[in-house]
Amino acid sequence: MVYVPIRREGFLGQHLVIVPPPVRNKALAHPLLSGLLVTDAGYFPAAAGHRAERPQGAATHIIIVCLHGRGWVKIEPRRIELSAGDVVWIPANTAHAYGSMHDDPWTIVWVHFCGSNAPSWLSEITWAESDIHTFHFGSRAAPTLGLDHVYSTLERGYSFHHLLAARIALEHSLSSLLELTRISGTEQSAGERTANVRKLIIASPARNYRLAELAEGAGLSVPHFTNLFKKQCGYAPIDFVLRQRIRLGCKLLDTTTATIGSIAEQVGFKDPYYFSRCFTRIMGTSPREYRNSVKG
Repeated sequence: MVYVPIRREGFLGQHLVIVPPPVRNKALAHPLLSGLLVTDAGYFPAAAGHRAERPQGAATHIIIVCLHGRGWVKIEPRRIELSAGDVVWIPANTAHAYGSMHDDPWTIVWVHFCGSNAPSWLSEITWAESDIHTFHFGSRAAPTLGLDHVYSTLERGYSFHHLLAARIALEHSLSSLLELTRISGTEQSAGERTANVRKLIIASPARNYRLAELAEGAGLSVPHFTNLFKKQCGYAPIDFVLRQRIRLGCKLLDTTTATIGSIAEQVGFKDPYYFSRCFTRIMGTSPREYRNSVKG
């Protein structure tokens, strides 16, 4: 395996932290670290000559955020260029190479990590399957991911508490990355249209919605719309409609003296018994018990 992470003399102003393998192996046995463990992290400013080649891949996942300048990443058969504001995620055990452009060397912040939760994070963050997972946020948005907190935490030590704090910092960065992918890049317009459909349902839950019509309103196929909708709010579209109807039902039970049958009709249920069944399934109690319960 060929690996040339930095020039021999390094880069002026760099930060580089590598968790020793014995510490790493012990940490992976801990239940609070086995899901996500930072193994290496750093910051390379104006990294002229920076280049890494791993024909067999790395045992860790790698995230690189380009803050300034330009670089490139190659995962066969593709090679793409990165510039300020770009982020790349290289999955573990994936052959790759990357480096800085000679004429405009990049400044990057990066992290290597492993753990059983890493593939699930990648699945959530990546909208579509691709051999190179890249995200384009712009030079102002990318620094908000906060990967600098990861290496700065580990610079203070490798104790359990430092490793846990680094994990939490990485999870914060991954959460920020997840949020940015939902509002940025190639899925921005589709995501916004899907969000608008969701707002329509929230505003008027009693309407008679059909899945095909909702997908058409977002300008997407039913499978694509359903996938985006579930990523945005955690529920399938029709299930979300039911939950919004029950939410409105709760409000009417709390604020009016209308009968349960009347409320069922107002929130879009023709059958009050079906309303009661859905209400009980979602709220864990019947409409009548809910109305009579003490709240607040």
